[in-house]
Amino acid sequence: MPKFENPTGFLGKILARGMAWGHRDFYKSSAKALDLKEDDRYLEIGFGSGLFINKYASHVSRIAGLDCSKDMVELASDINKKHVASGRAEFKQGYASSLPWGDNEFSVVAAIETFYFWPEPEVSLKEAFRVIMPGGRLVLEMAYNNDDGIDHAKHIRKMNLKLYGGEDMKEMLASAGFCDVTIEYYKGFWIPFKGHVVPKGMIAKGFKRAG
Repeated sequence: MPKFENPTGFLGKILARGMAWGHRDFYKSSAKALDLKEDDRYLEIGFGSGLFINKYASHVSRIAGLDCSKDMVELASDINKKHVASGRAEFKQGYASSLPWGDNEFSVVAAIETFYFWPEPEVSLKEAFRVIMPGGRLVLEMAYNNDDGIDHAKHIRKMNLKLYGGEDMKEMLASAGFCDVTIEYYKGFWIPFKGHVVPKGMIAKGFKRAG
């Protein structure tokens, strides 16, 4: 059975597409927080199917993605093949703790529904800070978090999650070097898991100081 944090094989590709469909409320909230412009250079960590990029980031000047699953790299490259063929998009296999890009390459870095799978969050946040250009921003979206008032014991066991609250995120982002850190909450609807309402999804945003 494919894992949520690392979908592989044919079933993993089906799971990734299904999760993207079920995450559409999360995607809308993330797209609003990202507010991507045509001149943005966008990196998404843990892109899964690549459907968010195809729908909400296809207009930016540069697209890059990193995922730990080779199969997700193939799937996202196929879904975004027009952008890959033009040389505007690239998808790589790897881990957030060691990003295969140089310093100050991106204006926006995002992780949507993946941060709570990162095994080395502090190291990975410093890596995100490194590749973001001065004045750029990091956006992290998590439907499940420690501020939503839900008992997540079964989700933690099933999906191997590590959950955070807003204060945790402020502390970690500040420690990694980000300034003007903000925490926002939204209400969403998660289709795959019995259609339940997510009462307090979290979006953490931090900036890299310009100059």
